[in-house]
Amino acid sequence: MNPVVSGTAPAETHPVDRFIVPAPSLAPAPTENGPTAAAENQNDIRGEPSTETPPDDVRRALRAERIGLLSVSLGAAGLGGAWQSATATVSAPVGVSDGLFAVSGLIWLVLLAEYARHGGAHWANLKHDLGHPGQGFALAYIPIVGMLFAAHFSRFGLQTARWAYAVFAVAAAVVAARLLAHWLTGTLSASPLHPGYLLPVSSGPFIASVTATNLRLPDVAEGAFAVGLLYWLAFGTVVLGSLVANPGLPARARPTLTVLGIPPATGGLAWTAAHPGPVDAVGYGFAGLVAFTLLIIACLLPDLRQQSFHAGFWTFSFPIAATANFAIRWVHGADVPAWRPLTWIMLSAASLALAALAVATVVHVLPGRSHPSGAHRA
Repeated sequence: MNPVVSGTAPAETHPVDRFIVPAPSLAPAPTENGPTAAAENQNDIRGEPSTETPPDDVRRALRAERIGLLSVSLGAAGLGGAWQSATATVSAPVGVSDGLFAVSGLIWLVLLAEYARHGGAHWANLKHDLGHPGQGFALAYIPIVGMLFAAHFSRFGLQTARWAYAVFAVAAAVVAARLLAHWLTGTLSASPLHPGYLLPVSSGPFIASVTATNLRLPDVAEGAFAVGLLYWLAFGTVVLGSLVANPGLPARARPTLTVLGIPPATGGLAWTAAHPGPVDAVGYGFAGLVAFTLLIIACLLPDLRQQSFHAGFWTFSFPIAATANFAIRWVHGADVPAWRPLTWIMLSAASLALAALAVATVVHVLPGRSHPSGAHRA
């Protein structure tokens, strides 16, 4: 059972904008190297060969794009986890879950290879990206998706899956600890906080807990759950306080508000995975938190509307999948009346939502399609 977030912008561009719209702009952007650098940028995006090495700012933008687009892989893996939960509760075909994880893995590998190709394999560049106030947290996608793979395919080799999980869990812990240490030095003081920061420090440990339970490592699962709970309460309070006290997020960054639904959903999954059987009081507590958070997000829907489609819409995918996964497990454990049809309804709704995102993305990147001013390719 697995649970299942830009371009060559000027320095003053809002850091959250760069996260939520990771693709470099198709319009020529002035750089220190003039129009040639902008042309190279466009050639790189379109897959055309370039005879010269792009400047550092372009390479940084391309790395940010690749890491930001890992939200697509995370969403696909999250939906695969929901289908796997349905396999355990209503005998849904496991092949659907396997297929979703295969797609997620392919996207993960391609984007990771692209990140390395544009300089991500060099320690200096990796350190710079990790310390970026608006984008550093997105690097946590890499080990989080890896942990989900390890848990899902553990049926083909438990010991191999445990070793893979150990590598990814340690990497996730290092990324989260490095980010927290960086943030504690005051580097975020000039940057508006948003819920995306909760992914590495709270949701990541919760996912590590679920994965450890699936791999029959209960002690590790309890430790990871404690870390996720502590930093959800601590850092979640800071993020919410910042959102309330400071000016609102820019329009294109508002989809990150749906990430508020990830910690309660993944935390609930971690608890129910470690405590199988009828839902206990803590399980009901997590259900209440998920329900109330969904109500908040529903009230925010008018503010989440965007003028045009962009890659940031994939921010919605993981919260949808993780919430559906938790709900599927919870209605079964709580023996809710008509829980079987409810399971299929929730699973179908989550699948249709991600299918709609996939179709919109394909339409958005079709060759020759005109993009409105300010829009970017996914």
